Order: sequence, then structure tokens, then C-alpha cells
Amino acid sequence: MTPYEALPSATTQVGRAHARPTAVLLYLLLMALVSTVGCTRKPSAVVPTNVPLVEALDAGDPSVAVDPQSHDVLMSWVAGDSAGYRIWFSRSTDQGENWSTPVAVSPVGEPLRLHPQSSPVLLCDDAGRVGVAYSTSYEVEGRKWPASTLRFVTSTDGGRSWSPAATINDDAALGPGNHGFFGVTRGVNGKLYAAWLDSRPGADSLPEHVNEGHDASIHLARSDDFGRTWGKNVGQWSHVCPCCRASVAVDVVGNPFVAFRKHFEGQVRDAVVARVGYVPVRMANDRWVQDGCPHSGPPLLMSLDGTLRMAWFTGAEGHVGVYFRETLAETLDSLGTVVPVLTGEHLPTVHVALAEAGMSGTLIACDADSTGGRGLTLARVEPSGRRLVERFAMPNVQGVDHPHVAVAPGSKLAYVAWTTTNDDRRRIRLARWTVGR
Repeated sequence: MTPYEALPSATTQVGRAHARPTAVLLYLLLMALVSTVGCTRKPSAVVPTNVPLVEALDAGDPSVAVDPQSHDVLMSWVAGDSAGYRIWFSRSTDQGENWSTPVAVSPVGEPLRLHPQSSPVLLCDDAGRVGVAYSTSYEVEGRKWPASTLRFVTSTDGGRSWSPAATINDDAALGPGNHGFFGVTRGVNGKLYAAWLDSRPGADSLPEHVNEGHDASIHLARSDDFGRTWGKNVGQWSHVCPCCRASVAVDVVGNPFVAFRKHFEGQVRDAVVARVGYVPVRMANDRWVQDGCPHSGPPLLMSLDGTLRMAWFTGAEGHVGVYFRETLAETLDSLGTVVPVLTGEHLPTVHVALAEAGMSGTLIACDADSTGGRGLTLARVEPSGRRLVERFAMPNVQGVDHPHVAVAPGSKLAYVAWTTTNDDRRRIRLARWTVGR
């Protein structure tokens, strides 16, 4: 595999970003027409559905995906007890009513990093391949925090069997390091892109803020064979909050974009988005002062219409809440309208998930409700990205933690998975979301 190729010069990158296919432009015009003309709105409907059989005492950190060809629902999760944890996988062919016998994904005895901001990520493609990215955790004498590696396992038979785990970070021979809090996404032709928080310096090699703690950097890598092997790691940005998940999105020509929470001087911790090779841009000038990492990373996706869609939580005084915005990928210096999704001074730190639902807009899931409780709030932003058209709390649901949402292209069915904690025991939960219009 050649070294990471998605790092063209600034001139080349900007020029390529404007070269959109005709189909994408037509899609963009259609979205604008739908938003302008309007239509009879239909509300969403959400119902709980079943989850795979879990025999372990503790199970959480679900990740959900939808097979783009069959529309089967795929789920991975972490389960175990004091003797150890493993990642598991199951498939439903009937919209979550029944599930296949769970299959263990991670190797026996491999110590997983049990942190919801660094939990496994499941993805699939239209060739029937399935992959799971995850991070490990190793205690190292003399280190304050455990060392970790970033791993990836692949199935080519729909999840019945899995390959040996590949290591994404390329510095294993240099000794223990930190690699986690990652995002992974699929590009064209089977390419996968990963971005994660790393203990190595970023390309900007910025000095630490004095007396404000140690930060991480963002590194990236690409796989050309759906995760079986990974290419050269490329460091990008420093001053990254060390425990907030990074998200990665890729345009149609392979340019990666990364969203993360940046640590600005003065303990300001705002969400940013950046194109590889460029300076990060704030999603909003929140200026949230926080003495430590808030453990809430901003999700990011690249829409079919060529726009970047992003959401984030801020605890900044006067505008605590979850916000959304949409922008053309090549105009990050002039980000679009900020849309409030869930606000209130008594909100806890909220964790947010995103998915695209075509002409129904962008789907958002939050693990808090307007009362400040740990409910499940679901919302939908219109395709133009300018307006919230729907928001509701799923009834009789509490103890929600780190939701994940997925929808198949062209489908009106989405799925929301989350961890719930009752009586000090974690369980995985799933709901079927019939998306409104």
C-alpha cells in the first residue's frame, strides 16, 4: 500500500473539491426544491424492538449499521464480566424482531478499552463485507494511563466468521502509546479511513498550554482492502481534548475531513472541523471553559449532496445544549446557520449521534431530554440544514448512554441503539425509527 494519498496540495485539494458529479448537483437542487416548495409533513414513529440474545452479566456500547443491499440490521456490542470482555456481532433479517446467534468478534483474552467515547464502531458495505474497529487497553508500569492500540477485524461472509485483528497504528515497534477515541468511515471502492487520538505529536507540533494538562493529537490512516491492512499513519493536529471521540468523513474524491474537540488556550474546549492539511475551524465560537476533557466528541458525516453535516454539545454559559450545522465542504471558513437541537441550562454533558435520511433530512439522537434527565431525544433537521422540523423524547426510556443511529440509503427505516443502566447493570437497547417527512 502506498503512503496516505489523500494529502494533496492546497491548490489541488480545493480544485478537486469543486469537481462534483452531475448526479450530486441534481441531488442538491432537489433538496433545495423540497425545502422551498414544502410538502405535507408526516411525523416520525419510534417503537422499541428486540436485541440479540446476551448471556453476559454486563453488555453495552452497541454500534448499529444497516446493510445497504438487504437492509438487514447489524449490531455489535461489548459484553462480559470481571473475567474479561469481548466484542459480539449479530444480524437481523426482519427489522430487529429476531437475531442470529451472536458471534464473538475480538480475540479471546484481548483487553478491550471499556470507554464509551472509544467504544467499537461497526460498518458494512454493499459487497456484504462487515468490519469492526476497536481499541485495547494495557497497563504499563510507570505510566499514569494505560497504553492502547487501535484494531480492526473484517468479515467477508456477512459476519459469520472474522479475520485475525489488524493493527491500525503503525508505531507498535516504538513502545507503548495511546491510540483510541476514534472514528472510521467508508469511502469509495472499498477504502476505509480512520482518525483517532494519538500520543504522538501532530504535524503542527504545537507546544502544550502551560499548566493546562496534556493533550492528544489527531492521526489518520487509510485501508485499501476494507481493513485487512492499513497504510502509513499521518499526524495532523495537536491540542486535541484527550478523551473526546474524533469523527471522520470523506468526500467522493477521497479528501478526509475530521471533527474533534480542540483545547484552546485558557481551558477553552470547542468543537472544530478540519480538512486534511488545513487549520481547524470552530463549529461555533462557544468558548466553553472546562478544566478537563468533557468526554463528548462531535459527530460528522458527508452527505450525498456533498455537504458536511455536524453536531456538537457545548456547556458554555448562556447557551448550554446540542447544536447542528451544515456547510459545503469547500467553504469551512464560512460555516452555515447554527440550528439549536436541545438546549437548557440544566442539561448534563450530552452525547450525540448523526445519520442521513435523504429527503427526510438529518437524524439526530441525544442521551438527554429537556428535563435534564438521561432520556432519549430524537430530532430531525430538514435537508437544507437550516431548520429543526421535529424533536421528541422517546417515552418511558431513562438511563440512556451514548446512542448510535443508522439508516439504509433510500430507506425510511432507521435504528437507534444505546446502553441503558439500571440497578448498576448495563444492557443494550434498540428502537426502530420510521422516519417522518
